[in-house]
Amino acid sequence: MSGDDKELKSAFDIAMERAQKLGGLSSEEKKRLKEGELAEVGDALGKRYLSGLPIRDVELELGKYKEDRQILISYLISYLLSSLVDKISLANPDDVEKILEAIRHFSKRPKVIEGIRDIINEYQIALEQARQEIQGELGTAKRKELAKKGISGSAVEPAVEASPEWLETSQHLLSEYQKRLEGTKSSLQAL
Repeated sequence: MSGDDKELKSAFDIAMERAQKLGGLSSEEKKRLKEGELAEVGDALGKRYLSGLPIRDVELELGKYKEDRQILISYLISYLLSSLVDKISLANPDDVEKILEAIRHFSKRPKVIEGIRDIINEYQIALEQARQEIQGELGTAKRKELAKKGISGSAVEPAVEASPEWLETSQHLLSEYQKRLEGTKSSLQAL
């Protein structure tokens, strides 16, 4: 093929060509290959959305698969949602709103989405409360310790986040809320 005539072929098309050379694929094998291709497309659309692709453009991309049977479109949307749900994390609360917006658009499951939002908000509040408690308890002790060494003043603010107490508390909170989040996410993935 010349450079202008070169076509990008999907994994499905390549597999079909190979299968024709070998005598053909069964309908189950064709379906499995097509689902694999749709999983890749769904994952890619999820990544592109998170990189800035607007939802309306995601809809246009999904429209390219309308010639396929409706069940395959359903698989594609399910893979897209799965890709997005996997990206929900307590560590990146800023990305969550964008992800939840797309999930709401494609899944129509507002109660589950609100459940995820509630868990993330509760985690942030619990983390901040724990930080303030430890800041108060350890901060006073560390200031006294520093004052004995001749270090004092209003600008002295001990780094409590590096203390073993804070690390243990934050890990405990992360583990507790991560379990809750995973349970809620699994109900979204069971579409």
